[in-house]
Amino acid sequence: MSFDIREHKEKERAHFKAVRASITPRQKARWDTAIIRHLLVFPAYLECATLLCYLPVEGEINTVPLLEAAWKAGKRVGVPYCIPGTREMDFYLINSLDDLNSGYCGILEPNPNTAQKLTDFCGCLCVLPGLVFDMYGYRFGYGGGYYDRFLNNRYQGGTTVGLCYGACTVKRLIRGTYDHPCHALITETGSKKLKSQGG
Repeated sequence: MSFDIREHKEKERAHFKAVRASITPRQKARWDTAIIRHLLVFPAYLECATLLCYLPVEGEINTVPLLEAAWKAGKRVGVPYCIPGTREMDFYLINSLDDLNSGYCGILEPNPNTAQKLTDFCGCLCVLPGLVFDMYGYRFGYGGGYYDRFLNNRYQGGTTVGLCYGACTVKRLIRGTYDHPCHALITETGSKKLKSQGG
């Protein structure tokens, strides 16, 4: 009987969605604050000129304080826009949360007709969401593949950091052909540079 990686990933997603849902609002708020605090002193963040960051949905770590801190520090902030009818996404610069509208799956997105599209990712740090991360930087997201396509194509070689609760980390995940690892992981307990490719 052959191993079905898609079925395995769906089971893992369901498990870690349940783990994340079990975190109380009070604990979540404390952990979110700690995670953002650790990221704000992380060298790759301090050195970047442009922050690429997701907008939180479905119990994800709240990144709004991170965006506000980046603006205050004089950094440019880019957020994702999912291109309709595709599994691709672009990043657009925004200057405040007022530049966002409800988009794909209710996620807040920039308006591609008014915002500036990013095409040069030099000097960027890309913050990755995920349901679960392993100690080699691999992650399971929601199954759309948007970030993996972006990382494997336009953002090749760019610096990435994952944000995750400690309860949603494992030693090693099953990998697919197009899964792309991040360089570092930040949880409520601190930051960790990750092992290369997990041989």
